[in-house]
Amino acid sequence: MNIFLQEFKMQLKSLLSYTLGILVTFYLFISLFHIIAADTALLDAILANFPREFKAAFGFADVSLSEINGYLSFLYSYIVLIGAVYSMKLSVSVLSEETRAKTADFLLSKPVQRYQIVTAKLAAVLLCLVVQNMLVFGCCLPAAWLVEGSQIKLQYFMLLGGSLFLVQLFFVGIGIFVSVLLKKIKSVMPVTLGVVFMFYIIDMINQSLMEQKLTYLTPFSYFRASELLSQLHFDLKYVALDLGVLFILLLLSYGIYQRKDIHAV
Repeated sequence: MNIFLQEFKMQLKSLLSYTLGILVTFYLFISLFHIIAADTALLDAILANFPREFKAAFGFADVSLSEINGYLSFLYSYIVLIGAVYSMKLSVSVLSEETRAKTADFLLSKPVQRYQIVTAKLAAVLLCLVVQNMLVFGCCLPAAWLVEGSQIKLQYFMLLGGSLFLVQLFFVGIGIFVSVLLKKIKSVMPVTLGVVFMFYIIDMINQSLMEQKLTYLTPFSYFRASELLSQLHFDLKYVALDLGVLFILLLLSYGIYQRKDIHAV
């Protein structure tokens, strides 16, 4: 319990800063909606000049940016990217920070099992994500409602929020696994950005080529906002795949951490 609370307190500053970044991005984009939607004909004419592959890669091939739900579809693709970076950074750092701060020997000398350390830190990570998603949903929905409340589909907005959390869970599994697999991580951000943008680029290629096989390789393709708008439900096979990757990577991480030689310096 002490490890869990201490870890959560240590991550509060990062939690608040990334959540603020998401909210600022959302408010900035949502404030521009009426300006963009004011001249639908001009907007459609401009977008018509772009190749479909280009529009697909950037998330506005199958939606209308002059309609609030389509605009949210475009906007949330970037909100999810920020959330993915945060969850990856958080999960990579919680275990590797003990080595970087040279406190690993102190922690492991306490009467606590290694699996308990991983569980406590993982619980802190999940709590941070739950808090972040509650804040994002609670602050973004009223703002969107003020802009175009009569047209917003509440079920769709809830699915967008759920997709953010599910993508973050995928990167929690990746992050924890990377942190126990590598002997020492000198800096978290290069690893975080490298992994997240690798998956994001795969998604951009996938949306351009519409290659079904690539869909399974990246969580950004599991819950496409445009598909959520048209179907108004998650595809359960992708939910199962997302949670399955998380579960398998966590099991591997527990096993590796139990046998890992951990040095304080």
